[in-house]
Amino acid sequence: MRVAALAAAFVVSLAACDDAGSGDDHGARSTRQVGEGQEGGGTDESPAALSPAQLQSAVSGDSGIPEGWHGRGSDVYQGAEAVKYCGLDAETGCAGLTAMTMRTLENQTLEELQAGSDGRSMFIKMYSFDSSENATVTAKAIASAERHEASDPRRLKVTTAAEYTDAFCEELGLDEYSATAVMRTGAVVITVWGTDLKTTADIQPIARSRVERVLKIAAGRNPDA
Repeated sequence: MRVAALAAAFVVSLAACDDAGSGDDHGARSTRQVGEGQEGGGTDESPAALSPAQLQSAVSGDSGIPEGWHGRGSDVYQGAEAVKYCGLDAETGCAGLTAMTMRTLENQTLEELQAGSDGRSMFIKMYSFDSSENATVTAKAIASAERHEASDPRRLKVTTAAEYTDAFCEELGLDEYSATAVMRTGAVVITVWGTDLKTTADIQPIARSRVERVLKIAAGRNPDA
């Protein structure tokens, strides 16, 4: 999945790249946690496939996004184009995919801007499938592809209402780390990639807020309420 393939991961510090860095619960709907693809039993609110417009609404919104991050507009893909981008992430055919969307966020200081530095980036992606079974297959394929590329993946703990979650991080260089979070709730797969997030407490609000938006929209509620 990687940046070249518009992938999903988090950048965190070494201290946060293990079970020791656990965030506060802050009203979680469940206690499902990351652990190399743990799968929960589901909830009554597990959503079916979301429409392209619903996906775009779910990926938008700044709740749970750390201060300083600024989002661009989101892109929505359907048909062969959606399958193409999903295939780059999952390295599979993404059977049952109906639509996908991606939103990019950036965080750049004035000093970085003046120096020509790229600053930090975050990609949030969502894929809607025709069934939770097909969504599960792709979620596991994306997580497996990311783990295969990682040189030394380390378990990262986070709590959300998702039925399936896999997250880990790896060291990329001096004081640089990358982590991947892949979640499935109902027939929707969610992935997130960001840089300069240094604790589990940084990661958890982002992951949780995306899952919550999907659940609210699927239930016909306002995701921003």
